[in-house]
Amino acid sequence: MKINLAVCGKFHYHNYVRYLDQANLLGRFYYSHRFSTDAAALGISEEHAVNLWVKQYALEAHDRLTRGWLVQELAPWYGDLWQRGVLGHWAKSDILHLLLHGTGRSLIRRAKSEGSCVIVEAVNQHPEGMMAILSEEHERLGLKPIRKLPTIHERLMEELAASDFLLAPSRIVRDSFVKRGYDHRRTATLAYGVDLHRFRPLSIEGRSPRDKPFTVICVASISPRKGHLYLLQAWKKLGLPNSELLLIGGVSLEMAPILRRYMGIRHISKVPNSELREYYARSSVFVLPSLEDGFAVVCAEAMACGLPVITTVNTGAADIIEDQKDGFIVPIRSPDAIAEHLELLYRNDELRQEMSAAALAKAQTQLSWQRYAAHLRKFYYSVFESKAHLGSSDETDAATVI
Repeated sequence: MKINLAVCGKFHYHNYVRYLDQANLLGRFYYSHRFSTDAAALGISEEHAVNLWVKQYALEAHDRLTRGWLVQELAPWYGDLWQRGVLGHWAKSDILHLLLHGTGRSLIRRAKSEGSCVIVEAVNQHPEGMMAILSEEHERLGLKPIRKLPTIHERLMEELAASDFLLAPSRIVRDSFVKRGYDHRRTATLAYGVDLHRFRPLSIEGRSPRDKPFTVICVASISPRKGHLYLLQAWKKLGLPNSELLLIGGVSLEMAPILRRYMGIRHISKVPNSELREYYARSSVFVLPSLEDGFAVVCAEAMACGLPVITTVNTGAADIIEDQKDGFIVPIRSPDAIAEHLELLYRNDELRQEMSAAALAKAQTQLSWQRYAAHLRKFYYSVFESKAHLGSSDETDAATVI
């Protein structure tokens, strides 16, 4: 059995593709990344890596030079550019595993014409569900209304309709597609992993985090979807002495005036992923108040650095957090719930240390990318074996792994 992986951009595949190659499952890995992200950087055989980097550089240049103007409208064109490159390096496989981003219609047609099975991997909730959440939030914030799905999302649903299986990073993502008609028997969930070599407590190296102010950190682009407003409201309500709220992430145009209303907040627009560990190490609690997030890897990163996590029910990372043991799960748009749990951890250092240890243990034992790849291999084999039964009326799942 051979698997072709295809992702039009930068995503988590880079963390585990080497394990598929080591298991002799990898056919070709089609991706778009920096020129330096070659086979050696990925840890795979050279003949298996197809880096179509022109698309990535062109998109980044467009975004930088125009400050985002027409990026969304031209996204389908950039996707088509990438697909043409993939087809120019095409190799037949038993399974095509494609990131569901509206950039793979031609690849699906080619794979299906050759008898391959197609797995699409969703990153976020179904576009219609995501649009409903964001439309409501824009209305609440008095922002420009969202009237229709972007073209790239319309293409995404075409890919979904042509697929054989859906892989989701969380139950909330899977359920959003099942609710809108996707056969639950052809779905599976698999929570993302974390790079445990990069993300680990600094105290392992002899540095203790105990002598520091109570620091709450949130790492996410500051946009309506990420729900920062409700964390800011909670923080203002608390007014905790000897404490700090640190936001790391670029600010969207809509959120810039909202952020300016809140004084005394520390904000850093960009930190390389390789340097985030330093910021986690100087923090006490990680909070992600997203209204919609398929699975936020930053939550796993924070746990791997020994931070308790407060996040919402609409964040797929809630699947890996045991409420009240290694973090807290709160409703969306609930500054009161965020404030309540932050104050609890602020005033109870012993509880915070216990939850920190539990979060670290969870990450180290259950969230490695190697473990993720092992579950993924099982999923591939179950798909391969059940391919002949796709039209069956049997109520047996293809695979469900969490």
